Amino acid sequence: MTRFRRSVLTKLVVAFGLATGCFGGASAQTLNEYLKIRRQYGITQATSVAALETMVGTRICEVRGRVKGTVTVDGKHSLLLERSDGSSMLIACTEIPDWLSNNDTPARLLVRATRPTESSDIKAVLLGAAAEAQIEPLDKAQAREDKRFAKKPVRPVSKKNARSWHLPASQVTPIYANFIKTRNKRLTDREAMTIARGIVGFSIKYGIDARLIMAMVLCESGFDPYATSSKGAQGLGQLMPGTARGMGVSNAYDSLENLNATVRLIGGHLNKYRKQAGSDFEALALALAAYNAGSGAVRRWGGIPNYRQTKAYISKVIGWYRTFCGY
Repeated sequence: MTRFRRSVLTKLVVAFGLATGCFGGASAQTLNEYLKIRRQYGITQATSVAALETMVGTRICEVRGRVKGTVTVDGKHSLLLERSDGSSMLIACTEIPDWLSNNDTPARLLVRATRPTESSDIKAVLLGAAAEAQIEPLDKAQAREDKRFAKKPVRPVSKKNARSWHLPASQVTPIYANFIKTRNKRLTDREAMTIARGIVGFSIKYGIDARLIMAMVLCESGFDPYATSSKGAQGLGQLMPGTARGMGVSNAYDSLENLNATVRLIGGHLNKYRKQAGSDFEALALALAAYNAGSGAVRRWGGIPNYRQTKAYISKVIGWYRTFCGY
């Protein structure tokens, strides 16, 4: 098994317990704890002002700017953040971090932002805070790592070189479950086995190589059934809420519901692009592009979209797929 490529941020994070709910004990929070929350929600960069202004609903996001001051009314605390466009934003918090008490402090803030309708004001609650000087170098290093990885050549999966293992599902499932637990040690044995059974079972049902689904789920969520991205993608296969609803998923955080939809979705893309592509490898790359960026983006670009994140995703999934195929 090849060594798993860890991101720059992952290397820096020590295993700390993740505090849920409102931000507490802010003055004692460490950088590692901030990065832990950031990674938990799949956040890799600050949300743009435009994206924040157009959001509707609730999402966890990172905002950047200068904390210009603090406000306390009837024992309730808020930070006044000046964003890059010059507008201000009040962020509620249960405790004001000591280092943010001074005015005009550049910072990154993880917040739970809520806007019920487009005409409503954003209500934000602080989940974590870190100095801009600490986060900016990490973001730059991560961008360089992503750029380097995206440039790595991707070789097709060769049937000639791949190992052909013919084992019954009853033998494959515990092997998959053991691997899943090595990637997400927070899972119980039962949870890992449920995920493995879902991957194997639905792959057989829909005629998809289970090793491809393993690679996808590993790259999508790290086998975390409760993973939520900054864009709102949910669960093991990181289904967007609209996609999940369209596929009849009532709870995207249910492992079996999510995996059923994930396998069906990539299977549909594979069937579609096999009819259009010149090779199985091209069909696979297009199917993964459609899964990541949407089939509409593939259609508009006339192939794999020129998105850095999508190209990196395809390379990463196929890299793991090749590994699972035994070479």
